[in-house]
This record gives sequence, C-alpha cells and structure tokens, in this order.
Amino acid sequence: MDDDGGVQKVRNELVLSFLAVRRAIGALGFFLPLALIAYAVLWPEPLRTSISAYYYSPMREVFVGTLIAQAVFLWSYEGFRPDAGEWITDKAMARLAAVSIALVALVPTDGPDGPCTALECIAGPGLSALIHVVAAGLFFAALAVFCLVLFVKGTVDGPEKAASNRIYRICGWTIVVSIGLIGLLFATGLDDTLARLRPVFWLETAATFAFATSWAVKGDSLRPLTRAVIAASR
Repeated sequence: MDDDGGVQKVRNELVLSFLAVRRAIGALGFFLPLALIAYAVLWPEPLRTSISAYYYSPMREVFVGTLIAQAVFLWSYEGFRPDAGEWITDKAMARLAAVSIALVALVPTDGPDGPCTALECIAGPGLSALIHVVAAGLFFAALAVFCLVLFVKGTVDGPEKAASNRIYRICGWTIVVSIGLIGLLFATGLDDTLARLRPVFWLETAATFAFATSWAVKGDSLRPLTRAVIAASR
C-alpha cells in the first residue's frame, strides 16, 4: 500500500513538473513580443522590422535573456515516454527547439557595423546570418510539430480533449502559415518594400503567440479558452 502511495506521489510530482514547464514556456512566449511592443509605445522609437532586430537595441538583454530562458525550459522538458522506435518525441523536439532558440539568441541577425559576438567572429557575418535564419526556422518547425503531432496524441475521451486538440491545430497551422509568409516576403523582396508596415515583426509575433497559446493550454493555464471552444462547438 505504501509503495502504491509512493508511486502515485511521484506521478503527481511529475505531472506538476510538466505543467510548470509548459506554463513557463507559454508565459515567455507571450512576454517577449508584448515587452517589445510596450517599449515601442512608451519610448520614442518605432517598431523594429523583426523581433530579432531588437538585438541591436536597448532591449537586447530582454531579447537574449527571454530566448535563453526558453531554451533552458525547453531543454529540461522530458515529455511523455515515447513508444519503441518512435523518433518524433517530446524530448527530441524540445531539445531541437532549445538548441535552435539558443542559436537565435547567440548568433544575431544582420545589423549595423559594430563589435561581433564570439560566434559571429568565428563564423563570419554571412554564415552567422544564415545560422540565425535556419535556427529560427527549426525552432518554429519544432513547435509546429508539438502542436500538430505531439500535443494531439492520445485518445479523445471528452469535449475538453477535443477542444484542446482543435486549439493545438489552429496554433500549429498559424505557425506554419506565418513562417511560410515570412519566407515568401524574403524571397520576393516584399519585406523591404513593405518594411514600413513591419510585416515580418507581426508575422513573427503571430507565430510566437500561437506557440505560447498551445503551451499555455497544454499547461492548463488557459482553461477559459478551452471552455469557450467547447461552448462554441455545441
């Protein structure tokens, strides 16, 4: 009987740990774009063209610190034990996202001339910019996989699970479409033509809010949203 109680306690602690990490990842995802928008509103400086461009601003510490914190939480996320032979797993995708977002923070995008970071000095400006873009793409790709594949796994045993799955899929496709549109902007040169409207910043914000929402729902910190989706489905 004591052994059963001990096992149950460990399971409860594991669930609480999962929830805490998910909530932290979601909260950080909401925090960064909102902090950057607040900075643009409160200080006489317009929005930058992208979230990454804030590396070259007084908000650098907030930008880098938030991304590194996300990397730490993602790296610590174990998720559920995979089935034998399964390679798209919670742990693998979380580790991919963690390494990718750390590279986004430590290998900045192209910016004004000035002192280079250690990794920039080693790789050179051209390769550094490529690493930054690829890492950002991999980060959002991993988070889209969480939304579209990993979070929706399991038996749909009630309206709450069905509603949560619907939210995850909306978030996942929002990430995919947003990042796809950013790629289209870069490929066509429209990012420069429409720079005054800050399309890249707003699409990055949409993708970031989408992944933050999915992790917050998975962490049970957006239950009103889940209930609203249930009500709308009736």
